Amino acid sequence: MMHPNWVHPIAEIIRNNESRGGFLVVFPEYRPDQFVALARHLGLASFDYRSEVMAPLGWDADQLSLDDLDATLRDRASEGGTVVNNVEALLSTKGIEECETWMGEFLRKDWTHALLVPIVINIAQVPMTHKRVHRIPGDALSEQSFINRLVF
Repeated sequence: MMHPNWVHPIAEIIRNNESRGGFLVVFPEYRPDQFVALARHLGLASFDYRSEVMAPLGWDADQLSLDDLDATLRDRASEGGTVVNNVEALLSTKGIEECETWMGEFLRKDWTHALLVPIVINIAQVPMTHKRVHRIPGDALSEQSFINRLVF
């Protein structure tokens, strides 16, 4: 399978960490089509936190804590490597310091499989120099087609 060039450094970071642990992937724009493509290219599952966990709760989703997020991530990691999309739907409801603390802890935890969390909104809280963080250059992604915009 042909991988886009922007996937190769992410695959290398995961390999260098024995395919386990948390990884933050900073995207230049919100591209759920590319989050799914990343999972496919790396042979990982794709999980949408907002639609699978938050949406069923409706108006009560604001009661979810970061501990609840971690519990979901533990479950996902126990099942295998996963790209966990839309975590920022919850992170954006938290304060800056709480978000920064969570990101640091997420990167330090010894998850049993690789968990990749795409980041688009909370970039300022990402510890960019951490070895498990990768920023995708702004010009690396292909243009999103009209059909893709409708689907995602």
